[in-house]
Amino acid sequence: MNNEIAPHVDEIIRALDTTDIQVDQATIRKELEKLLEFKVPLNEAKRSLLKKYGAADIPEIKNLAELNGGERNIEIIARILDINLKVVGIKGQERTIFMGTMADQTGARSFTAWDDFGLEIGDIVKVSNAYTRSWQGMPEINFGPRSKIEQLDPGILEPLMVKNDPIPLAELKDGTAGIYTILRIIESRQQEISTKSGPKTIITGVVADSSAKLPFTSWIIKPEIAVGNTVKVENAYIKSWRGIPSINISEFTTIQIADNTITEDEIACIIEPTPTRLDQITKRGGALDVVIEGSVISIRPGTGLITRCPECSRVIQKNTCRVHGTVAGINDMRIKSILDDGTGAMTIVMDADLTRKVTGFSIEKCNEIATAAQNSSAVEDEIRRKLLGRIMRLRGNMTKGEYGIILVATDAKLIETDVAAAVELIIDEMNRALLEEGL
Repeated sequence: MNNEIAPHVDEIIRALDTTDIQVDQATIRKELEKLLEFKVPLNEAKRSLLKKYGAADIPEIKNLAELNGGERNIEIIARILDINLKVVGIKGQERTIFMGTMADQTGARSFTAWDDFGLEIGDIVKVSNAYTRSWQGMPEINFGPRSKIEQLDPGILEPLMVKNDPIPLAELKDGTAGIYTILRIIESRQQEISTKSGPKTIITGVVADSSAKLPFTSWIIKPEIAVGNTVKVENAYIKSWRGIPSINISEFTTIQIADNTITEDEIACIIEPTPTRLDQITKRGGALDVVIEGSVISIRPGTGLITRCPECSRVIQKNTCRVHGTVAGINDMRIKSILDDGTGAMTIVMDADLTRKVTGFSIEKCNEIATAAQNSSAVEDEIRRKLLGRIMRLRGNMTKGEYGIILVATDAKLIETDVAAAVELIIDEMNRALLEEGL
């Protein structure tokens, strides 16, 4: 075979391997050579043969860090870090799927296998004809019925490159692998989950350093993971859970007691957070338990009285849930607003309890307002009248995803401001700045 054409013939054969079409290598070579003799461009000739034999296209070989949502026919080589069973309902029938995390030298990504491909933790696999979907703004890899998975020699994938310097928790982002960090265990609990190999005990909790606190999951039981310990973690990976980066400790992770202890004083402002500028947290991938303060500059549609599905708590219209169909809806209320502190802005969501706390409105009172006005949007108008332009301090978890940057509040209160004192402070700061500039 012509040496120059051989790799392209192999590429076409690999693409056809993911279909039910059987074509021998000699036939592909002969037809490709014929197309090239007629001056058909090489890539066009390859696509033409794949189309003829029913394959979608030449698979695109990618590293995990290169993946985006909505890609099809991709080929990846990665190590399985964890895999769990989940039973889901599809078209009224239960189906078992396999969800987990895989990593290569560039990063880690979540995956969903819609069939049992016999995957086990630690496997090095080449996956052909996979596709990606976006989940909470991040690409998730899917293995469908046309995907092909090949077990590879464990030595083919180089170990993850672990950085030399520890990374502060505030800088960790979803999809990062080979993490080296030093942290203090704040909360720790064991729980049992279902995995492909049966029930498994894992450890979940919260860790902190002087920059942030984050949730963690340890897929191994280690005595070092105890509340109060400061530990050195190498070769962990980051996977978002409910929009917040979570540290994952696998059997490939090294964990040991650190030489220097992170003291309670060093993390006091993280455990009981003080207000943080929005521009300092919005550049993070997500933040656990932060406090922000700013002005309410908008009350968004969807504020006021709402109805939720009793099965999944989704907001529904006309007692119809898009997942559970016709249901007896549950009355609820909330506030969706935009908060701005001068350095940035984000969406704020407050539940019924916090709505009552900052407005004084109960669900019954909201019903009275809507009934009197014969319009449910009257509640939204009343909340807008009470809150627009007010300064609020909120505590909660910040997430970034397809719906933007959102803080789901766990506490909220209105801040009374002495406007005259605030103006005087601004004037003093301006005068001081002018003096420093010699003006």
